[in-house]
Amino acid sequence: MRRWVAVFLAVATVVMTGACASFPAEPSAVGDDYPGTCLPAELSWPTDFLESLPGESPAVAGSVVGLRLEYLDAQWVWRLRSAATKTDVFGETVDDESFGMESIVDARTLSVVDTQDATLTPAEQTLDTSAYDAAQQAGEQWPSPLIIEMTRVIDAGVPVWRVTTCDTATNTQTVITVP
Repeated sequence: MRRWVAVFLAVATVVMTGACASFPAEPSAVGDDYPGTCLPAELSWPTDFLESLPGESPAVAGSVVGLRLEYLDAQWVWRLRSAATKTDVFGETVDDESFGMESIVDARTLSVVDTQDATLTPAEQTLDTSAYDAAQQAGEQWPSPLIIEMTRVIDAGVPVWRVTTCDTATNTQTVITVP
């Protein structure tokens, strides 16, 4: 009997440890994890997917409020942040503007790799310009520049998009602000 209890506890521990795998941490700076280039093969560019992704993918729960290109476990991924609707245990909507979702998606197929709840910053809670419109204003176009990060920040008391682009020929990053 003790043997079966020990086997059960061992299996339960393995299952629980696997279920507690942590969401991948964000690199400290944009591009820190890139293997030499900011242009992975077969990449979905933000201006190609930002307009259609909300409503078509489980990777986002509402308006996109941030994205970042990362190289994670030898795979190019987009880290997406979006506004989400919070519900209580009874399925009723809870008014919480800070509630959001963060997803890791394959940069080529946009399939979901991982997802978690997120707390939105005050800048992310105020969305005057959509992510798609900000990407258009940032001037992303093939073959360069490529948007590698878009984040909402407060600049001079006003929420704006801080957009980081990468020159795909030189890997030079440029940061611009889009209202």
